[in-house]
Amino acid sequence: MGRVRWSSLLGLPLLLVAGVALAQPVLRACAHPAAQPMSWEYRGEMHGVCVEMARRAFAAAGWVLRTEAVGPWSRCQAMVEQGQVDVIVCAFDNPRRRQYAVAMEPALARNEGALFVRRDSALKFEGWNDLAGLRVGVGHGVSLGAEVDQQLARHASVDNALTEELNMRKLLLGRLDAVATAREAGEQLLQALGCNAQVRVLPRGLGEAPLYLHMSRRSPALEALPKAASYLLRPDYPAELQRLQRQQAELFHRQSPPRVLPECQR
Repeated sequence: MGRVRWSSLLGLPLLLVAGVALAQPVLRACAHPAAQPMSWEYRGEMHGVCVEMARRAFAAAGWVLRTEAVGPWSRCQAMVEQGQVDVIVCAFDNPRRRQYAVAMEPALARNEGALFVRRDSALKFEGWNDLAGLRVGVGHGVSLGAEVDQQLARHASVDNALTEELNMRKLLLGRLDAVATAREAGEQLLQALGCNAQVRVLPRGLGEAPLYLHMSRRSPALEALPKAASYLLRPDYPAELQRLQRQQAELFHRQSPPRVLPECQR
């Protein structure tokens, strides 16, 4: 079961109560390691819009939120379900996650799902029936929102890979007809992989859905959610979010100079 952790490490702000210095309580968080610019891992550290905004929201509520690189996205979710980690900094809402976590209202941000295909693909997406019988790659444990998840499962043959990069490789090798992922994350991944000439994103999206911060139902800090949520209700929050999205996109590009996959050198 998750436990509130207390830290008095140098550099962390302290609360003074009756002349006694008390360290702020610390919450553990995790995030998708390749959902840029919302969250990504770089040299063992987590970055991204959701990572930074969640940190600010909990700081305003008097908590220290530490987002850790724990490995694959599926592991992050399992750790929250088991109470080993308190918070998923942002994810689409779906019935499965509601079983083990509470989604903080309002949503932290929004994200649009999209289909990525090989440049020479004739696939046109106008409706879900266009995916009938096609092999569509989705990251293991990835949700694009309850409605999109259901439609993909109903109409396509969904193939799960451990990472989005593996899905793109399978697409390039002809083992998939399309990859479904967040539009912005997919576009930035293609640029980082040097595969823009080989893969394109279809113009019509799969739908836009809100991204929520989720807290484990086993976390002893559930009472912190209302205070953290009040940070997202401020009138200037939308402008702050836009600024942070630009800043984090630029940071990802600096950290991820293009590297050309062998599949994209042909």
